[in-house]
Amino acid sequence: MSEITKKIKKTVQKHNMLQKGDFVVVGVSGGADSMLLLKFLKDIQKKLDLRILAANVEHGIRGEESLSDSLFVENYCKQNGIEFQCLRIDAPSLAKEAGKGIEEYSREKRYEFFESFSPDKIATAHNLSDNVETVLFRLSRGTSLSGCCGIPKVRGKIIRPLIELTSVEIRQECKSASIPYVIDSTNSDNSYSRNYIRNVVIPDFSKLNPSFEKTFQRFISSAAEDSDFLESQAEICFDACFSENALDIKKLKEYHISVVKRAIILLAEKNSISLDELHLNGIFDLLSKRGKFQIKNNIYAISDLKTLRISEIDNSYVKFSFIEEVIDVKDFLNKCELLKKEFNFYCDCDKISGSISVRQRIEGDFIVPEKRNCTKSLKKLFNELKIPSDKRNKIPIIADDIGVIGVSSYCTDERVRIDEKTKRVLLIRITED
Repeated sequence: MSEITKKIKKTVQKHNMLQKGDFVVVGVSGGADSMLLLKFLKDIQKKLDLRILAANVEHGIRGEESLSDSLFVENYCKQNGIEFQCLRIDAPSLAKEAGKGIEEYSREKRYEFFESFSPDKIATAHNLSDNVETVLFRLSRGTSLSGCCGIPKVRGKIIRPLIELTSVEIRQECKSASIPYVIDSTNSDNSYSRNYIRNVVIPDFSKLNPSFEKTFQRFISSAAEDSDFLESQAEICFDACFSENALDIKKLKEYHISVVKRAIILLAEKNSISLDELHLNGIFDLLSKRGKFQIKNNIYAISDLKTLRISEIDNSYVKFSFIEEVIDVKDFLNKCELLKKEFNFYCDCDKISGSISVRQRIEGDFIVPEKRNCTKSLKKLFNELKIPSDKRNKIPIIADDIGVIGVSSYCTDERVRIDEKTKRVLLIRITED
């Protein structure tokens, strides 16, 4: 048994990647990495009583070369008694139709294909060099600590037995063990970001440190350990602060910012939303102010300074129906408490200008709250009343020909308030259509 094979076995055992009797789907492109992985699994198949299926995806990107690679994998599997399945797609065209990048679309389709066989495990040939490239790529674009953790060795049923081997070690093992493989001609095209990192950036780092990839792995492992600890602290924080689909802001502020942000991410995940850095910071800012922050479409993070929650805000038009009734002020005063329960709004009937309408709030609406000697926009009034942002469009606004005269159940404008000169009172009962 070669040293490389021993190293792969050690990785598999250390991370408990395989169990006896597993059905393993192996992603095989024909490159050195996937061919070494397939050979390793074939060699231990009898000992672990594994069922192995080699799954190849031909993406329709490299024309005849890509078709030839698939045929190479198929022939190898036939010669070695390995189950084989191939999926052929036109990734460039289909990705464009789906509004996605070719790489993203291809990755989704690969894993969908692997999952379609309902395996116990999905083995992919990601290696240490891939891991280093991934982290350097993320760092070049800007990333968080979790982005520095690289490619996980195990994620659910996905296992990566070669994750601790460099690409150089893999090619050397293929040569010494006479394992055939194909070479993707696009690997030398440095216009692709990953190829540039692989062919230019990493070799330059290796001039500074010949063991760059393996020492960089220590950074990745350290980042993963720290991230794992912070994630566990975030779960504790989340459990302590979460209630009724919202986070308690006062409690949340007792924790470190790194834990708080992770708790916010957990809140988003609970609402089936993933956050990028821009949206995470926008939501974090709501911890110190009342308001809302749009995440996507009509989904918002909402703060009332007591709780932070994620909710759908219905911005559609709301139509109201209403019934008017006019009574003598003496009758009103005699039945005041009863009438307040029965009607949503009342005012001095004779101070109204023109006709009454009941509608949603609109931009520029303002009111002079009775007996307060000040003018407020409805936005400021709602903030003052601590009305959640997602509820505001459904609050009826009462207006006459001059402007707003009241906010249903909350406020009456000074212009139409009932005073000692009032003779008739207008009562309004409002319903939402």
